[in-house]
Amino acid sequence: MKGTQDRRRIVALVALVALGGGTLASMASGLVSCSPTNEPVKARQLTAAEAERLGGMRARNYKDARVGLRATVGKPGSEIRLAGWVDWHRPLVYLAASAPTASPDDGLLQAVPGLVATRPGRVPGPTRPGGVPAPPPSPPPDNWSVRPSTAASSTPAVIDSFLALLFAIASAEPDAADLLARSEAMWIGRDKIGDRPVDILLGPAVPPRATPTKKPTPTPSATKAVGPQSPTPSPGSLAAMGGAVKYWLDGDAGLHKFEALLAKDLPVTVELRREDSPELVAIDAFGGRGGKSRQVTAREATVLAAMRQQNRKAGGGEITLNVPMLPSGVLRAEGWIDWRGAVAYFLAQEGDQGYLMRLNSAGVSVQKAKKDVKKAPLPPAKKGWEFIPWARRGDALGALDVDMLLNEALAVSSSGRDDAKQLRKVARWLRADTLDGTPVTVYEIPKVADVGGARGQATIRYWVDGSGGLRRLELRTRLGAYGQLDIKPGRVPRLK
Repeated sequence: MKGTQDRRRIVALVALVALGGGTLASMASGLVSCSPTNEPVKARQLTAAEAERLGGMRARNYKDARVGLRATVGKPGSEIRLAGWVDWHRPLVYLAASAPTASPDDGLLQAVPGLVATRPGRVPGPTRPGGVPAPPPSPPPDNWSVRPSTAASSTPAVIDSFLALLFAIASAEPDAADLLARSEAMWIGRDKIGDRPVDILLGPAVPPRATPTKKPTPTPSATKAVGPQSPTPSPGSLAAMGGAVKYWLDGDAGLHKFEALLAKDLPVTVELRREDSPELVAIDAFGGRGGKSRQVTAREATVLAAMRQQNRKAGGGEITLNVPMLPSGVLRAEGWIDWRGAVAYFLAQEGDQGYLMRLNSAGVSVQKAKKDVKKAPLPPAKKGWEFIPWARRGDALGALDVDMLLNEALAVSSSGRDDAKQLRKVARWLRADTLDGTPVTVYEIPKVADVGGARGQATIRYWVDGSGGLRRLELRTRLGAYGQLDIKPGRVPRLK
């Protein structure tokens, strides 16, 4: 289910971007053959075999999952150079970026469909061909800023348009070859990538879609549109499929290079290194390290069954909250949680505004913080609070991400044990990890809303230390990113 939702989001982003390379003339002109005479190549329609190969390209990319890449975005002299990897299964992009001169574009970048995280500053290390260092295998844990992608906006950022296109060239299902054969896709030349012969095919940025035939509905003259109208692309045009892209394909539908125009006079060239396919480590906001989940053992189920008991025994501690949210990017908070009193108190920062928040089983009390406040003051103020019951804090989509995380944080404390046999059936081991130097094990325990979803993709993850106590709650948010609530066990001040 998650993969389907991600794929729909990717296709929607690229379709809305409507790549500036959608004109056949701009993409196909100027190509020459690789023959000694260097004579111009005459573009032609795809053969049935070429349409099948082009149709299988996205599925081949998805099957291979991970590839290395080098890319240039922009005109020579002002281009942004990028090097790194894409994992189309997760999906996740991890790149180092470098401009000709020091600029805000320099630094590390990670992205998932709809979200972009950046860490500024030139990346140290030996450069790859093209002048860009490779990103470090494990991304630095700090100084990342998360923001929504602008790819579908009226003024998309260059990098965001490139990322949307990069995500779109992989799919679990092949494109419909018959629709490609009837479209404006064409063969435009031959080339070699290393010692491998390839065909250069002009194809769509997003998969073609069959359109149902229906009779046109006459427009009454009284409601006829006035003024110049944008022509609607025909269903078989590449403009109707996100724009035109040049693909360098080998005989097995393996993609080795592609080019497009992200906007007028804004070319992008991407070279893929299919043999370069390491496991990617995501930043915390995008889920951290991956891995194969498994059923918990009987011993692990026993530890999880006693986790809430262990938390109550610990009493609580300091908490740190980081939740990716729109439009501000990330909601950050610091304070305390009292598991015995089932109450929490913290200072939350969203953009330039700080808020003091107290919460218990009934709801949340909020007041604006003074601008010079850096930490939730103790003892908590007795006046000035606005109380909001939990039921009033949701929206049309249900409970807020931050509320789900906070409610779970209060709920993971009890004087009784949970059912180890039931946990053995439903809980999953995800991986071993560390948090602030402490070894932890990451588990998921599916909620009712997770029933029927993919294993390893539950809404909430539990990071449990060697004593069986909770050290982090991790929530898969509506945006497809992850929010974290970290607990440092220790003395808890009076919070009521």
